[in-house]
Amino acid sequence: MRWIPCLLVLSLTACSLPGAQTFAPKPAGADTASIAATQAFAGRLPLVTILPGAQDFGAPLQDAVKQALAIKPTAQFEVEAQTPVAPTPDESAAALSGLAATATAVAQAIVADGVPAKNVSLTARTAGLDAAILVYVK
Repeated sequence: MRWIPCLLVLSLTACSLPGAQTFAPKPAGADTASIAATQAFAGRLPLVTILPGAQDFGAPLQDAVKQALAIKPTAQFEVEAQTPVAPTPDESAAALSGLAATATAVAQAIVADGVPAKNVSLTARTAGLDAAILVYVK
């Protein structure tokens, strides 16, 4: 009777709990291109944030662009339309398309401020908590 607890303890120590190594002993790693693309803008902060429907962004945007060009004349700008993730992909696409006109106007204003068109890109993504047009520079 005293051997039963000892046998129970010995049998439990022989077992191991399942972990990641049980389900995927050799997980596939990310390719180097994906890692480099992810880290290219890690920790970046927007140069300018424009709220949807704003029409008076011209002067502040022009000042920010001039300051960036004074530091780096070959600076590249990314204009990003950003909305929070919606319950369905169709709703996310509709929200992003609602920002397309403002984002395009911002990109055109940057080009009008003297930045070559090849140095301005226009992107869209679902992220964050509020809809906004973000302008990044590098």
